[in-house]
Amino acid sequence: MLAGVGAIVGFALVGGDDTKAPQASANEPAPAKDPEPASEEAGGNTEASQPSTEQDLGIGDSIEAEGVEATLNGVRILPTTDLDQPIENPDNRFLAADLTFENVSDEAVSVSSLLEFVLKNEEGYSASQTVHTQQKGLAEGEIAPDEKASGEIVYEVPPESRGLQLDYKPFASGGTYTWTIGDAQGIATAPQPEEATSPTPEPTTAASPASETEVAGAAEDYYQAVDREDWAYTYANLDAATRALYPEDEWYLKNQYFADTEGLKLSTIDVVVENSTSDPEVGVTVYRTFKDGTSINRYTLFVQEDGAWKHRFTEEENAIFEPGVPYEEFVAGSSASATADSSASAAADGDINCDEVSQAQAQAILESDGSDPNDLDGDDNGTACDG
Repeated sequence: MLAGVGAIVGFALVGGDDTKAPQASANEPAPAKDPEPASEEAGGNTEASQPSTEQDLGIGDSIEAEGVEATLNGVRILPTTDLDQPIENPDNRFLAADLTFENVSDEAVSVSSLLEFVLKNEEGYSASQTVHTQQKGLAEGEIAPDEKASGEIVYEVPPESRGLQLDYKPFASGGTYTWTIGDAQGIATAPQPEEATSPTPEPTTAASPASETEVAGAAEDYYQAVDREDWAYTYANLDAATRALYPEDEWYLKNQYFADTEGLKLSTIDVVVENSTSDPEVGVTVYRTFKDGTSINRYTLFVQEDGAWKHRFTEEENAIFEPGVPYEEFVAGSSASATADSSASAAADGDINCDEVSQAQAQAILESDGSDPNDLDGDDNGTACDG
């Protein structure tokens, strides 16, 4: 839940005792305390705790620690837009660090952008993380052996920030790996979305297959994130209209509730684009099978926003997630609890009828078991109880 918190406090004190340190103003941070040297009695290891000094990492360099090969691919400044506004200071900038993690071990590993990464300036002050509608996903989560995860971590920094560096502190290693980034003013800014004065090329027949591939890829990436319970990624890749319906904490809690209730692990996924990618909303059907043999087919929407394909909820999906309903009421209420109970009952008994549940509950039951033992989708159109 912490990964999506958008409260930006600029640069804050790294380490130290907050009760003894002077408070920092919005534009003038408090001085950092000198770090204490590592103790040999406490297990301190100079080589492990200071690899950045020896390796002199820069953009494009990789390090390997605790079964993870981490690479800083690049950094960029993301634009301030109507949807992306600095909170602490209107002059602040959004800095995005593009990272790739490869699991080079024989076991699954986890990476946390919030807990393992710190962006600092030359004075040792750290920047809080935020999210941006144009960031390339979120670089974190569980990674299986021989697989990779890529994405961006976004920070809000003052434009005059100097000597920026990105510290990576893997949980198990006890060491710190540092990439030198430089001054904020020397980092390239990503282009703003094109204005109306810059004409958009007419779509051509030859471009359509590539566009469909992009939509299908975005849908597959989204539902892969659902499977690994990466709610920060899914929230960042909702379209603005859907995201406005769900505060971030509500989104995390409700998604985790369904993940814990269903307990399904993805086996295969296939996406079919149902209409032209030139339409304002592109419908897709996502076919998923799970390791226990369960299959779920879901029709949903994707729209192009800020140069990327974002997930837009249908009315049926909003009926299931109940935007604006507090989590406690959501779990205790008839919709959430009945959806979970009805799904279990349908799987066990196969005796649920359309007149016994709401349409949203019927759709959730259908999606939990694509074989439709309750015959809720009599016309085989993918929508339950629509007759």
